[in-house]
Amino acid sequence: MSGVRIKDLQSAKPLIEGYFDEMEFVVDLPQPDATIKMSGAELKEAVGIKKHIHPLEEVDGLPGELEKKFDKAGGMITGNLRVLGDGRMKNLRVDEYLEVPELKYNRITATGNEFWVTDAGVVDDAWEDDDDMYVVELKSKEGEVTINFQYKDILRGIFYTTDEDGNPTGFKTAYFEVTGIISETMFHCYLLNGITPQRFMTLARQGNKTNPARQGSIYLDGLHKFIRIIDKVTDDKIEQKNIKVQLGDLSEINHPVFGQLSGYGALLENAYICGRLVQRNPDTGEDWIVGAVAVQGEQVFRYNSDGICEPVTITLTAVEFGITSPETARTWQYKDGSLWVDIPNTQSLIFELSPNSEIWRERRTLTLRYLACGVYYDIITITKVYDGEDAYSVRILSTNGTNFINGDIGTFLQAAIFKGSRDITATLPDNAFNWFRVSDNPDGDIVWNELHQGAGSRIWIADPDVYRRATFECEIII
Repeated sequence: MSGVRIKDLQSAKPLIEGYFDEMEFVVDLPQPDATIKMSGAELKEAVGIKKHIHPLEEVDGLPGELEKKFDKAGGMITGNLRVLGDGRMKNLRVDEYLEVPELKYNRITATGNEFWVTDAGVVDDAWEDDDDMYVVELKSKEGEVTINFQYKDILRGIFYTTDEDGNPTGFKTAYFEVTGIISETMFHCYLLNGITPQRFMTLARQGNKTNPARQGSIYLDGLHKFIRIIDKVTDDKIEQKNIKVQLGDLSEINHPVFGQLSGYGALLENAYICGRLVQRNPDTGEDWIVGAVAVQGEQVFRYNSDGICEPVTITLTAVEFGITSPETARTWQYKDGSLWVDIPNTQSLIFELSPNSEIWRERRTLTLRYLACGVYYDIITITKVYDGEDAYSVRILSTNGTNFINGDIGTFLQAAIFKGSRDITATLPDNAFNWFRVSDNPDGDIVWNELHQGAGSRIWIADPDVYRRATFECEIII
């Protein structure tokens, strides 16, 4: 076999790999002075083939081959480069996609300031179509399913801006509405804030204009330090009413009920708690349990034709949940116009009401309230009904329900008065209807009640009329 120079090693590689075991090698030994003839198989058995490293300049022909990989105008590798083993670089910049099975950054997983749990995708290409619409193509990989968006999805994407030298200068948030699906990876969209889709932009669905099942998402904000669950998002704006749960910094929320929030805490639309909920006073360090009360009992005294009343008395029972109030902190009250009047010697959980009690004051209806610790209360109304005489009854209806979340309040309250089964509301003048409000703002209640004397059978209730919670009643003068 003719000799092979090392600079031609690359072209002789197939020959060497195929016939190495049959090749013959002559090895000179200086001590002792001898010459050994060995086959390739004997040589591998004796010394093996170990990993070794040579500086590039010592390998004849290799630097020249690597130079061919570079575009000298831009210093770029124009072909494929495969490195087996470890490598170390001072800086690495990837202009397109970096695909790795695991990415470690000082052994900490970093996601940026916003992390969304929702449908997402990366823009591989985008271009303007007809009528100011844009076509977006998402990055896909063969053999993998691309999670695409759906019709009327509201998308948001972060676009990082750079200067002429490619240095980051800031970012912009873009919003799009999906107006048509082309394929599993392509869709039409409409710009909601004038910023166009950019290649490599990551898109996340934050809502949907028409589909309630796609109007919610979860995200973590590392810059503003909160975790938020949102729902009912139908456009590019996330309003306070869309926030169903927020944990962390609440200082950016101006709540219609609680006002401007501050500090760290939890804002929950609903809370279901087993056991006790204890609240601590930050000023005194005192703990108190958050609870509630409920009043139970009959609501009607019935008089027969002989004037005999049944039952003889009505027993009202107050039940406390999560609290155990001392007797000195309990009282029963009756409503007299807009005022609540204490009933003397009523510090028990049980109250006996007689139809002849002086607190009736010739009324046929009487509203009572159990109050514990000056905070927890429940209300009940008792009515006298006479046989042979049509009893008057009042119903208050709301055109838009009675429970409102996040301050989105707007409803008409309609008082209807019946004599027996006959509606006589239309026969009464407007000044016969006096409306009263009971809320957590007693001073405001006084003003509100004065403004709604003789207001008619129908009134409008909106956000300013409700402070945290409110009960509305209507007194009708016949």
